[in-house]
Amino acid sequence: MIKNIIFDLGNVLLSFKPNEFLLKFTNDKEYIDQFVLKVTRSKTWLELDRGVESLENARNIFLSKYPQEKDFIELFFDQWMDMLTPIEENIEILEEINKLGYQSYILSNFIKETFSYVNSKYSFFSLFDGQIISGVENIIKPEKAIYELLLHRYNLIPEESLFIDDILFFLKPAKKLGMKTIWNRPETDLREELKKLDILP
Repeated sequence: MIKNIIFDLGNVLLSFKPNEFLLKFTNDKEYIDQFVLKVTRSKTWLELDRGVESLENARNIFLSKYPQEKDFIELFFDQWMDMLTPIEENIEILEEINKLGYQSYILSNFIKETFSYVNSKYSFFSLFDGQIISGVENIIKPEKAIYELLLHRYNLIPEESLFIDDILFFLKPAKKLGMKTIWNRPETDLREELKKLDILP
């Protein structure tokens, strides 16, 4: 029987769509694609997620690497956290499972400073019983250690736990440890998936 529901943040509870966000500043989709690739899919961004790099340092790294794109890099770093907005239908689900008596947790690759920002901005974070944030712990999904840390820190039994993530690759270690999983793709109806598992009525 499932007692613990574990949520990823990006594109599960908070929208993270840099390509859409950058359309505010340019209509050049090709430029946006390559910008997203070299910034948010870079080794430096991974180090931000791991908590071994600061946002200020990362900004300077990108500025020195791509001086011709200074204005766009500055724009992005000044405003990108604004795109992290709640996915309302999933926040409603979080509230419902909370009222039904399930324990809820966060397991997310997330930049330390950015987590502080969203945590203070949105009240739904108070609903969680615990959290493992990669940028705070200095380990990231899909490393086995981050899943084990969650289980050990909060004394969770894997077979009583469900993990929801938007990246299939990040669900595999959870499955191996014995957790149930839901792959939350853009077309996924999370409510229906939770009904199938008898978590929601």
